[in-house]
Amino acid sequence: MFVEQWKALSGRIHGLVRAAHLHAQYLVVRSSDSYGRARSLREQGLQIVIALEQFRDSFSHSLPPPAVDAINRCVCKDTDISVAKLLGDTTGTQETRQEQVWAALVMLASFETEMTFILSDVQVAIRARSERAFSHLQRLIVVDSAIREQWKIARKDGEVACEKRGAVHLLLHGIWAFKVGATGERTDLVYQQPAGELFSEQRYADGFVLTEWKVASSDDEAKSQFAAARAQAKRYAQGVLAGSELSTFRYAVVVSSRHINVPADVLEGAVIYRHINIAVDPETPSRARSSKEV
Repeated sequence: MFVEQWKALSGRIHGLVRAAHLHAQYLVVRSSDSYGRARSLREQGLQIVIALEQFRDSFSHSLPPPAVDAINRCVCKDTDISVAKLLGDTTGTQETRQEQVWAALVMLASFETEMTFILSDVQVAIRARSERAFSHLQRLIVVDSAIREQWKIARKDGEVACEKRGAVHLLLHGIWAFKVGATGERTDLVYQQPAGELFSEQRYADGFVLTEWKVASSDDEAKSQFAAARAQAKRYAQGVLAGSELSTFRYAVVVSSRHINVPADVLEGAVIYRHINIAVDPETPSRARSSKEV
């Protein structure tokens, strides 16, 4: 998960900034830099820039957009001032180069503060839990024949049966899932009734997530069902639960027999509609590839 990798990167930045403070203390006593301390700081800073680029590329589809923007500003070489630009410029006098290193490290420390704030956002944690819950559900269906049979029955019974079973599974991961009622209010997936303000649920749920569940038998049907799920999710008119509701993502879930094609995320205004497929009788990856090659 990107949060754990960011902790390692954050620690590396903190360590480099501490080393820079130590270098500054030596300069107070002796102004010379006979052993290339500033050069070492520059080289380590450039290694961090490379690590940030790799981090961004590895998690480009899961990082919050503000985090990607912050990294891009830090590592961009085609701008007047950035960490990468300052550290990569070895022209000028020794005094100028050393000042560039200091400026880059100050910017890097500021960047670290911004990124840590962005990634500590409760929205990130709720989304990560939701994604893990869906992934766990699909893998559980693959490895547990009893669970697989239960989901086959639920799919035959229709979307309400899938909603109920899915909501109970998500709650295992601390996610209280709801759907949108006809008037745009929250509706409990298990009891199929208006959910109200969810005061008692806030005592045990880590996050509240809007989900719309559908059933499909083919790629064409799934495409229309995903669209229908998004349309229903757009009716949501109730205010966001303070701090504990995933407000930027809404999930359109289609339950099928085999895996079906899943559309890319759809951004509308400030909301991203994420598409999830749960296959209740999935093929193994090798068999799925073989069938596509025929």
